[in-house]
Amino acid sequence: MVTLNREQFGKGPNLTFIHGWGAQNSIWKEWILNYFSDDYCVHLIELPGCGDSPALPNSDQIQQAWLEALQAALPKSTHLVGWSLGGLLSQQLTARNPQQILSLTNLASTPRFIQTEGWKWAVSPELMNDFIQALSRDTLATLQHFWKLQIQGSDGARQLIKLFMTQMKTRKIPHPRSLAQGLQLLKDMDNRDLLQQLETPVLWLLGENDPLIPQAFVSEFCTIQPNAEISLIQGAAHMPFYSHPQETAQALRAFLQKHSHSTTV
Repeated sequence: MVTLNREQFGKGPNLTFIHGWGAQNSIWKEWILNYFSDDYCVHLIELPGCGDSPALPNSDQIQQAWLEALQAALPKSTHLVGWSLGGLLSQQLTARNPQQILSLTNLASTPRFIQTEGWKWAVSPELMNDFIQALSRDTLATLQHFWKLQIQGSDGARQLIKLFMTQMKTRKIPHPRSLAQGLQLLKDMDNRDLLQQLETPVLWLLGENDPLIPQAFVSEFCTIQPNAEISLIQGAAHMPFYSHPQETAQALRAFLQKHSHSTTV
């Protein structure tokens, strides 16, 4: 089995972070270290083919392969935070290992990324197919477009995008196979039924102006997870930890502290 890259910092209860599509640990590492490493043993897991994690071979069971690799990298008992695609994968991991996951935070994530019958709070299938085709033509240009899209709509977006694009010049580009596999997961994964059975404490931590997740989506939680908690970061988009680091950290820390009774060190 492929061993994913996992970085570890700090002492205390385990707190694991899984990033989103086209990203790597370095994107949110500074934020995590600044706000969580003093009180938690932080684990940063890089998705297959991202950062220093090797890519997985193509197969008909790519979702299972990704989940198995992530499961092998998880601490035995941990709070779990998944951003975007990392959130979808974290939902699956929590459902499969409810005794291992002390709490689940879905950061700028939903149960399903693509629109379907009865689910309109998502990206259209046509837009997703266009994105997949664009990736095959020009990987870097497609990535750059997606990086900008995630910040658009947030307070101070223009300067944030300029800073972010400069930072990305020094970081590794994900493996093309990993990018294609990740898009396939975003297209196929549907966790709506799974989440209705979940008893683990859950927080949906969303940006008010996220271009990929309509704000009206919040109204759907009463039917998906009536006991879940919701925190909306005002003025943020799809990267609230980047545009609003303090507000996002405060919301996450408040949720973790509320469920600290579930923690084992």
